Parts: sequence; structure tokens; C-alpha cells
Amino acid sequence: MKSSQNNRDRALHAALAIAGSQGIRALTHGRVDSTAGLPAGTTSNHFRTRAALLHATVDHLVKAEQSAFAADSAPRTVDDLIEAITQFIQDAAGAQRELTAARYAFFVEGFHDPHIKETLAQARQRIDVWAAQSLERLGVSRPFAAADRILTYVDGAILHALAFDGISYVQDLAVAVRSLIDGVEGASAQDPAH
Repeated sequence: MKSSQNNRDRALHAALAIAGSQGIRALTHGRVDSTAGLPAGTTSNHFRTRAALLHATVDHLVKAEQSAFAADSAPRTVDDLIEAITQFIQDAAGAQRELTAARYAFFVEGFHDPHIKETLAQARQRIDVWAAQSLERLGVSRPFAAADRILTYVDGAILHALAFDGISYVQDLAVAVRSLIDGVEGASAQDPAH
């Protein structure tokens, strides 16, 4: 049983690596076996269909990313928040590039697969709540609106860094985050229903 779980975990790690380095189309049972160094047919024994393999892989992706949003990692100041966002973007486009690329590949796959879309939507909801709670502790009056704007910016910054092989925004990040928060706060002051 332990060996079976180990093989399953190895297959899922390999599947994420393939999705992140070669794309979803490259994600096949045989390629996963080969990448994971498993005997032929092992991945198929765990995930009978390609859809089952994709679903298990996106579930594994979400679990792999959850630790980045632990409750004890909440920033204490806006400067802490900016530092955390900067580090997250740098990691996503650098050391965690393959995992990040897999996430974006699954975003596109989610257009056509309800399980993938729902799994990613639930994961995003947890991130939204974490970010909003962090902003609320910083005194932001509309934390969910600010979190939505900041996370949209982060998604765009990461995608830009992946697509164009570089991070050139770091010096502007503090200005962008502060303006996103101020924009929400300003809208709140002008129109309380907003």
C-alpha cells in the first residue's frame, strides 16, 4: 500500500512537471511513467483515463500551492504586504516557474473542463479570503475589493514575467499596490455602496 501511494505521488509530481514544462497536451500516462521513472502502466493503474489524470493533477497542484497562503503568513504592515507580494511574484516566475506554468496551463484547460474550473475556483476563493483578511487587519475598509484588485495585478505580473522571461516591475510594485488600495478606499469614500 505504501509503495502504491509513493508511486501515485511520484506520478502526480511528474504530471505537474510535464504540465508546467511541456503543456497539458503533453500530459499522457506514458510520459508520466517515463518522467517519474515508473514501470509502464503504473500511472494508468492509478488514473484510468486521461481526464482522471488531469483531475488528480490539478487537485495535486492546488494542494502544492496551499502552504503559501497559511494564516500565520499574514502581513502586519502594507510594507510587509508589498514585500510578500514581491517575493511571491519572484518565486512564481523563478524558482516555482514550472508549478506556475502548470497553474496557467490548467486555467486554460478549465475553460473546457468543469472539474478543473471548480477546483481552481475554490482554490482562488481561499486565496481571496486570505488576502482580504490580511488587508482587513491592515485597516483597509473594503478588503475584498482591494484583494480582488491586488490579486488581479499579481496574476498579470506573473503572467507577464512568464511570457516575456523577466521581472521588470519590482520598483513599481509598491506604487501599484498602494494605488490599488487607495483606489478602493477612494471609491469607498465617494460612494459607500461601491
